[in-house]
Amino acid sequence: MSHDILAIVPELMLVVTAIVLLLIDPMLPHHGRRGLSWLGILACGTAAVSAWLARNEQFSTFSHGIALDRFTIYFKILLLLVAALAMLLSEQHLHLKKRLLGDYYALILLATVGMMVMASAIDLTVFFVGLELMSLASYLLAGFLRYNSRSIEAGLKYFLTGSFASAILLFGMALLYGVGGSTNYQEIGQALRSGNVDTGVIVIAIVLLLGGFAFKVAAAPFHSWAPDVYQGAPTPTAAFLSVGPKIAAFAVIIKFFTIILGGEHSRWVPLVIAMAIATMLIGATMALLQRDLKRLLGFSSVAHVGYLLLAVVAMGQSSYTLSSSAILFYLAAYAAMNMGAFGVLTFMANAGRFGDSLDEMAGLGRRYPGVAGVMAVLMFSLAGIPPTAGFLAKFYLFASVVDAGYAWLAVIGVLFSVVSAFYYLRVIVYMYMREPEAGALEGVPSHGRSFDLSLALGLATAAVLALGMLPGPVLNAAQDAVGKILGS
Repeated sequence: MSHDILAIVPELMLVVTAIVLLLIDPMLPHHGRRGLSWLGILACGTAAVSAWLARNEQFSTFSHGIALDRFTIYFKILLLLVAALAMLLSEQHLHLKKRLLGDYYALILLATVGMMVMASAIDLTVFFVGLELMSLASYLLAGFLRYNSRSIEAGLKYFLTGSFASAILLFGMALLYGVGGSTNYQEIGQALRSGNVDTGVIVIAIVLLLGGFAFKVAAAPFHSWAPDVYQGAPTPTAAFLSVGPKIAAFAVIIKFFTIILGGEHSRWVPLVIAMAIATMLIGATMALLQRDLKRLLGFSSVAHVGYLLLAVVAMGQSSYTLSSSAILFYLAAYAAMNMGAFGVLTFMANAGRFGDSLDEMAGLGRRYPGVAGVMAVLMFSLAGIPPTAGFLAKFYLFASVVDAGYAWLAVIGVLFSVVSAFYYLRVIVYMYMREPEAGALEGVPSHGRSFDLSLALGLATAAVLALGMLPGPVLNAAQDAVGKILGS
């Protein structure tokens, strides 16, 4: 019983906080809801500390359905930090949209619980429970502005595509259960390695699993929902949805393709190579055409998924530790970069005059030099320019691909990264080198400024610079985490 509780202390903290938020919210007047986000942020901080204190534990519990190890703890802490940043970004935005409700923070907490369950699961049933908890909360978050047609459209699109993705994943998992006779990752992996299973069934299961995961992480050809959802969802929600589900999904992908399908890499590696190249191609080229910044970041996130899939390919070869730790470090850098970039868009939306158009970035460096400076750092990092986190993250990731014997694939990734530099640097050009329309910067309200949002932008920028210049602690934690996946 003590092991059971210890393994899920962070999740219990978030669930209790979500229930408290739902109970007290109806009792508060509208103006009394200011500051509710800090209750959720406090819960995330406390949960992160509790997870870190359990870093030396390594065991499975709940009938071998959940593992507590360094791999799980790394992802839990990262997801909790993402959730805290999302809540920092949200309060002022929701207040201005007249939708400042405790329900929103409860949904973020519950979605985060689902993500943490996914990362800690070593059983198909437990994983699917976490997946659905994350998904249902995410659909509601995307459509949270119920009087906004674009938000409702985003929620509906996310729900429909997510439902199909879950169904496809479930079919693949059912086949794994059929050939393995168990829902436990390790037992299924042992059954597959025994060689007493039908090859055709394994191939179909791999295809279904790749299709389902491709939906969840927005990999081509199942990516088209992402730009639409990010564009229509509330901007802080788009920040959360662009990062959190991807982190959780890649935690599961690493476990699936090592513990379960580690012996079948000759079958899934060619499929992942094709998917990675298509994802980078579509993400980079479509982002070049975008004038809406939320759609630009949406297609940009598709390209980043392509880079991560390159490391999954390398993971199927001899460099498992190097490639997996590169994925973990890249996810930490990506979280800081993308949350910060959407944070700047949140600031612009709060400011009253600015929208999401690239043209409306013109002159931002003159009106808001601090915010423009933050956006410049984040764009440099997303483009992979030193000394930022994006540069080191890509360097480690491509190095792992080369180490696995796929130098040609790393070259393709670098070329697409060079292409991506154009649309990131174009944002900086508009901020500092394009003149705004006459009177565009006059009389702009200053609603964009708030302590919460400023703190979030400061933390994201500091993380991007720290990971770029002092990557040691996080990189060491990533390497330690992948060396201690329970059941691998």
